[in-house]
Amino acid sequence: MMRILHIQAQLPSKTGSGVYFTNLIKGLENRAQQACLYGYYPDFEWGILPKDKQYQVVFPNEYCHFPLPGMSDVMPYESTIYGEMTPEMIANWKKAFEPAVHQAVADVKPDLIISHHLWFLTDLIRQWFTDIKVTGVSHGTDLRQARKHPQLAEQYTKHIKDLDMIFTLSSEHIPAIKQIYDAPEKRIHVLGSGFNEHNFYPPAAKTKDKDITIVYAGKIADSKGVFQLVDTFKNQLGDEGNIKLELYGAGDNEAVDRLKKAIESDPRITYCGVVTQDVLAEIFRKHEIFVLPSYYEGLPLVVLESLACGMRVVVNELPALIEHLSGTINESGWVEYVKQPRLKNIDQPVENDLPAYCDRLAEALKKQIKGASERAELPKEVYDSIKIYSWTGLVERLWQTIQ
Repeated sequence: MMRILHIQAQLPSKTGSGVYFTNLIKGLENRAQQACLYGYYPDFEWGILPKDKQYQVVFPNEYCHFPLPGMSDVMPYESTIYGEMTPEMIANWKKAFEPAVHQAVADVKPDLIISHHLWFLTDLIRQWFTDIKVTGVSHGTDLRQARKHPQLAEQYTKHIKDLDMIFTLSSEHIPAIKQIYDAPEKRIHVLGSGFNEHNFYPPAAKTKDKDITIVYAGKIADSKGVFQLVDTFKNQLGDEGNIKLELYGAGDNEAVDRLKKAIESDPRITYCGVVTQDVLAEIFRKHEIFVLPSYYEGLPLVVLESLACGMRVVVNELPALIEHLSGTINESGWVEYVKQPRLKNIDQPVENDLPAYCDRLAEALKKQIKGASERAELPKEVYDSIKIYSWTGLVERLWQTIQ
């Protein structure tokens, strides 16, 4: 049986790439012997693999007196921003990971290493283990870091081009992977994204409440558009009757405090904090509309999850997502795309564009509110199209490629 070592330099949950990391391991559990290594906080619990198959690099540690770095500048837990790390911090970060990775490889003797993010750690693994097959998984956030900090990409990702395989979530990212890392296209494979069909599935029937609830689930951060969502809801959806907005997710203290202050004058809006995947699935099955006004995403798994639970969706025009849901889903009316404002620094909207963007967001929400008020169930052909993007399908695509 194939031996696989999965590696991620941050927590294996709480973010889209963390969920991806976790579900990939779950999907391969009957096909391979597996172990994993990840960045770790002492209060973190993760039980997908037995304890003796988990290798953890705890932060802070003897080398790193700073929080665990995260691939996004705003993480749902305390983190260090890669772009703010000094050369000494990066050298110490490497010292923290190197012995743990070598120990894991010595113990597991992997036939394949799957390393998430085309960034510092994946580059080092390629350098350290030239006789082991190594594949990298791009989640889009690595491309964003490379564009925002080209000097870091130039210095610390020189060996990404030498990976045996690169998986990306969308063909839309292939040109960037080729350009940034000089990676040969023949080694780049589109894996897509996948949702856990055992958690996320339609309800037997939607509750026939008089209220319609819009749900946001994601980081509480400016780049996610959550503050524009709140402003739009407060200022433009006041005449929509029995409409509520529930906000789920974590952010730094400043962002969460701003959010709480922004919603305190509107009793229709509730900030609910962080919930588990199981609880989120129940919330999705209970409510009608999911909204993700994020300015930058790789391929947002949460959109697939909400659709699978029978929700209507409002989401910004994200090329990878539009490509992924082409055909039946995009043409069904269950997904409304909102034209983005102009962006600077990858994920920051141009201030002057925000009023018009909020108008477009309001119109898309009103359209889905009207659809939700009809209480129609998700058409079977739409759900059948969504099921293609389940983890079962994704794992099968990966397995056929790595064999």
